[in-house]
Amino acid sequence: MKKSFLLYLIMSVFLIGYCACDNDEENFDTATTGQVIKVPDDIKSFNSVTKEIVFEKNISIKQDVRGNEKVEFRIAGNGHFTVGSISSISSVIYNAPVLLGDYQRYYLYDGYPVVDVLQNEVRNQEERDENMQKIEKAWSNFLKVLNEAGKDETNKLSEARIELVKAFHIQTKTVLLS
Repeated sequence: MKKSFLLYLIMSVFLIGYCACDNDEENFDTATTGQVIKVPDDIKSFNSVTKEIVFEKNISIKQDVRGNEKVEFRIAGNGHFTVGSISSISSVIYNAPVLLGDYQRYYLYDGYPVVDVLQNEVRNQEERDENMQKIEKAWSNFLKVLNEAGKDETNKLSEARIELVKAFHIQTKTVLLS
C-alpha cells in the first residue's frame, strides 16, 4: 500500500512538473515541418477583427496542446510565416503567433490565451509584439493578398452593418412620420 501511494505521488509530481515547464519560450517563425496553407487559394475568408480564418476546403489541421504542430502560410510569391497549431483545450501560454482550433473553427492570434487572463500582461504582450514584428512583412502581405482576392471579411462585415443602420434609420423615420 505504501509503495503504491509513493508511486502515485511521484507520478503526480512528474506530470505537474511536465505541464508547467517551459511554457512561454516557444518561437514559431522558424523553418516549416508541418502543414502548408497556400494564400489565398486555401483560404475562403479571414476576418482581421475577430481573427477567424475559414479554409476553402475541409482542411483538417493537426493540433497539439503543446503547440508542437506547425502550419506554414505561403503567400502567393510574397513570402511565408509559420505558426504553432494548438487546440482550445491547451493550458500552456504561447507568446508567439498561433492557429487556434476551437470546435472546427480556426483563429490566427498573436498568442494564447488572451493576455488579459495572464498574471504579467505587459511582459507577455511585449513578447507577443516582438514575435509579430518578426513576421510583420509576411503578415502585411498576407492581409494584402487576402484583401485583393476579396477574402477579407472585415470590410464586408462593416458594409453589412452600415446597410443595417441605414435600414433602421429609414424604418425609424417612416414610423416617426406616420
